[in-house]
Amino acid sequence: MALAETAIEPRQCPFCGTDIASPGAGFIRHVEDEPECRDAFETWRDRVSDDMRGGWAG
Repeated sequence: MALAETAIEPRQCPFCGTDIASPGAGFIRHVEDEPECRDAFETWRDRVSDDMRGGWAG
């Protein structure tokens, strides 16, 4: 898993570093197509969902 301690490049997957088509829909397509990234995204979402009032809608 690629972890950044500085700025994150919005056109790269934060989990594997692969270039993605766009930071929105392109990211979601990438996560849906890559099981390792999907698992990492789900873990991340579970961890941050309680940090946001009313949950995270993304």
